[in-house]
Amino acid sequence: MRALDQWLTEVPIAHRGLYDQARGIPENSLPAFEAAAVAGYPCELDVQLTEDGELVVVHDYELRALAGEPLHTAQLTAPLRRSLSLPGTDEHIPTLDQVLACVAGRVPLLVELKRPRPAFDKSLVRAVLTAMRAYRGPYAIASFDPLLVLDLRRADVEVPVGQISGLLRSAPAVSRLLGRSMVANVLSRPDFIAYELAGLPSRAASWWRRRGRPVIAWPVTSAADEARAATLADNIIFSGFRPQAAPRPEEPTP
Repeated sequence: MRALDQWLTEVPIAHRGLYDQARGIPENSLPAFEAAAVAGYPCELDVQLTEDGELVVVHDYELRALAGEPLHTAQLTAPLRRSLSLPGTDEHIPTLDQVLACVAGRVPLLVELKRPRPAFDKSLVRAVLTAMRAYRGPYAIASFDPLLVLDLRRADVEVPVGQISGLLRSAPAVSRLLGRSMVANVLSRPDFIAYELAGLPSRAASWWRRRGRPVIAWPVTSAADEARAATLADNIIFSGFRPQAAPRPEEPTP
């Protein structure tokens, strides 16, 4: 297990940036990441690979709500991406490079890899590792997909690698059982666990926590959630409110 950076356990992490839809700041948008950087919060963000090889920062695999017709993120091209606006704004789905340039090392990043592609396709891991070499700040990489976590481990990356899990309600029964128990961790040996708060306490998460793997609870959406997570986890991934735990605000430019 790698030595973990302190931010992973000490500073609350903004889920998909510090977004506020009511103020016209959508999740996984450049304004959301800018707001988090100014406030001093690390950012969690979702990364997928498009048809033409762009790394884009978007959560959903299916983009019907944006496109008005069936469209998968993996089918996106750069011109099509630029033609789609995030709900209620003029913002577009950003690329990973755009997010890295926006944050510019001011706060750490927790990069979640999302892959609907065949399980043995390593192109996403290769592309993300190449892109992240240019980032000037601390970062960690994680995924729900244990094969991606194993790919990262085999790539011998020098940053923390995490396994994401939880109740997995929408997963098929076998996948849900394997995911909740995190049995693949025996092979992938993640450095930390990000586990759904609703699924905590979890026997599997507690087992790994006792063996030195910090647990990060998600999504934490209220002060009550934050108080509960404090008894079950080492940090939180939050949205919809400001945690009591203080971030490290951006230093003013002289």
